[in-house]
Amino acid sequence: MSCVEDFLDAQMWYLRYCGVLREKSTLGGVRLNVCLGVLVVFMVLQSIYIFQHVNHFAMICDAIPTLVVCMVAISKFYIFVFHPAAMFALIDSFKALQRRATVEDLLLFRRSGKFHARLTKIYMTSALIVGWFYILSAIVTGVARSMAEGRVRFPHNYQHPLMFALTFLFNCDSIHMSIFISGSVDTCFSELATSVTIHFRLIQRRFQAVDFTATATAQDELAAVVAYHKDVLQLCLAMTNLFQYTVFYLLLLDSVLLCIIGYQFVIFMNTPRVLMLASMAFVMVLQAVIYCYHGSMMYDESLKVADAIYQSNWYEAPPAVQKLLRLCMMRAQKPIVTKGGFMKATLPTLKKVCARVSLGGVETLIRILRVAACLQSLWMTTLCSPWNQGQRDEYPSKALANFLYTSNFSTKGKWHTKFNGAAVFGGI
Repeated sequence: MSCVEDFLDAQMWYLRYCGVLREKSTLGGVRLNVCLGVLVVFMVLQSIYIFQHVNHFAMICDAIPTLVVCMVAISKFYIFVFHPAAMFALIDSFKALQRRATVEDLLLFRRSGKFHARLTKIYMTSALIVGWFYILSAIVTGVARSMAEGRVRFPHNYQHPLMFALTFLFNCDSIHMSIFISGSVDTCFSELATSVTIHFRLIQRRFQAVDFTATATAQDELAAVVAYHKDVLQLCLAMTNLFQYTVFYLLLLDSVLLCIIGYQFVIFMNTPRVLMLASMAFVMVLQAVIYCYHGSMMYDESLKVADAIYQSNWYEAPPAVQKLLRLCMMRAQKPIVTKGGFMKATLPTLKKVCARVSLGGVETLIRILRVAACLQSLWMTTLCSPWNQGQRDEYPSKALANFLYTSNFSTKGKWHTKFNGAAVFGGI
């Protein structure tokens, strides 16, 4: 029974860092409110910065990824801040359901627990690598700017050793806090969904194993399986209700973030920053994969219960039992759908998101390459023209401005520009 009592312990160990405790305490409540306050304040400040520099897309591209990560962390932390009793009650219900399993069935839950403990460590390690990329990047940038003549405007003298140390520790704590929240909630959902999948498979086996020719025990076995199925469905409903906002904001914001990261890939293609962007993209895609994969698994396994009922010898059961089985089949044909709002967490949804993001990234890359090639061609044309030496430094900038103002894409995939009555054609 140790696997039952250790259910989700690996995830809860990281959440304790953020003040999530089963037993309420003053210190835990203060830490919980501080973590939530830091995330909310950071989200507000980042949003203000983005709106202030909305005309400078290259500048806000650095702020949007951190804002998205913060918003995703808030959507996940929301469960343990505003619905902790419901979450812990759900965990206790899963434990109670596992205690009713046989010794052979407990092996499946034990394997699942070991796998998710390893998954949590791998997930946290990869996410911490991304976080420390940002920390080291901030250190290098801070040292480089402190050595320059012009200093960055800051609310306090961050170059003072004490203030720099406090600011650095606060930022490290904030990054670790958001990582622990995201990683713990994701792997928590993964283990809960895996347990649901195992329960549905056990229900399928028990429905198939009921022998309706033995009228003395068949009805008792059927009643036990139907009650088991009902308990699992109630757990699924409570679970999907708790995670619905997390699923919605995760899938919505992940698509936005992947588009921004794709744009930054083009800009920083030959710089070390590509490693940081690649690791961040991997972690964000992994989050979406966790929810969509397990959403599809629960969807498929819940539907297979109806097939398992049909594969039993129901035709040898009395009419009253056949009527009960027909009702069970009708309920089993309604699948468990993990969704948030209008977005379903399934693999087809993930495929559509990735396809749209990839298509948008390819289109952006093609347009940037076309603009770069045409600008280079125009620049070389203006430099080679027999202009006056004194006008050569001034006129190309005017020509370039005129080029950007009057240019447009044609429907045939070529670039058309009217410049001084001459048409410049550049096709890629």
